[in-house]
Amino acid sequence: MKKQGDLLLPGDELSIIEEFTPGEGTYEYEGKVYSSVVGKAFYDMINRRSNSISFKKPGFLPLKKAKYVIGLVTNIKEDSALVSVYSIEEKPLNVPLTGYIHISQIANKYLNNINEALKVGDIIRAKSLNFSLPLPLTIKQKDLGVIYAKCSICGTKMVKKDEEHLRCPNCGNIESRKIALLQVKKGGN
Repeated sequence: MKKQGDLLLPGDELSIIEEFTPGEGTYEYEGKVYSSVVGKAFYDMINRRSNSISFKKPGFLPLKKAKYVIGLVTNIKEDSALVSVYSIEEKPLNVPLTGYIHISQIANKYLNNINEALKVGDIIRAKSLNFSLPLPLTIKQKDLGVIYAKCSICGTKMVKKDEEHLRCPNCGNIESRKIALLQVKKGGN
């Protein structure tokens, strides 16, 4: 357990749920409370909440009303993926924002490894969980997830095979991903 005032990074464990409930800048996963932001540990002894007080206060205005963001997966660690956010809905950003996705925010099923759902170079459609930087993102909803991926073997753009798999039309390689199931509007030309 971190001490009061300790520096926290996203994914750092603060407590177990029996000791403290999740407070500001935190989330609960499998009975433990983790930091969702870069901040300092603060334990509210009266309300029994563990908090991660962000250095940068929430409030990046364009995100407050945003339904989704588009980003590029730039790095994958054991339990999270780093994402460069390039647009908020359809509006490109002048400078990309840094975001991350914890493994618990990828799917509604258990994942053994984050590579079952995401790979470096994937372009994703995600939703921001709050407005502090780096942005904690989720792709759990059906309309969120990978919207563009290249084959790990030959680099060709992959096509959807089924709800959880992509197929390379060039070499036939099949890879699993958390695919965004986007609604396509029907109508005339």
